[in-house]
Order: sequence, then structure tokens, then C-alpha cells
Amino acid sequence: MEINENLQAERNLKGAEFEKTGNLEKAIELYEENVAESFKGNHPYDRLATIYKNQNDLDNEIRVLEKAIVVYEEITIEDRLEGLPKLFRFKNRLEKAIETKKQLAKQKKAKLK
Repeated sequence: MEINENLQAERNLKGAEFEKTGNLEKAIELYEENVAESFKGNHPYDRLATIYKNQNDLDNEIRVLEKAIVVYEEITIEDRLEGLPKLFRFKNRLEKAIETKKQLAKQKKAKLK
């Protein structure tokens, strides 16, 4: 499958516009298309992780951050060292999301007792 970087950039721009108008469903749809195509930029990963975090959708937040890490590991291997700080940032966000998920599971378990 050939990746059209112009189309991906357009999706990011349209996604941002949909976010501004409050149409998160459409923004998510566009960002998810770029994530599925392993977009080599941080925008869709950052935005989706933030949207999912705000929606308390930890599973999707974690999934997106894991995908971002895979993409940014590939970018740094390709000798694009500018990807390294973003890779560390995504890893840090992932650790926080996993910790939050664990804490919520403990709280839920405590309530069931």
C-alpha cells in the first residue's frame, strides 16, 4: 500500500478543525486513519492520546501510545535523531497511562470487597 503523505497531512489538519468545532468523532476517525498507516509525525498520536485520556478511555490511549513508540523507534533507527525526544515523551506518557489503569483497577477491586 502506497502512503500519500499529503493526504495524511490533510487528515491531520481536518482533524484539528473537527476538534475545534467539537466534532471529536470525526477527528478521531481521521487521526486513526493516520495511525493505521503509521504516520511518521507526532500529531495524530498526541491528539488521540489526549482525546482518549480526556474520555477516560485508557485502553485506546495505551494502544495509540504503543503504536507511537513503535513508529518513533523506527524513525530513530532511520537516523532521524529528532525523533528521540518524542520517543521518550511517548514512553513516559505510556507509563503514566498504564499506572493510571492499574490504580483504577485497584480502586474498582476495593469497591467490590
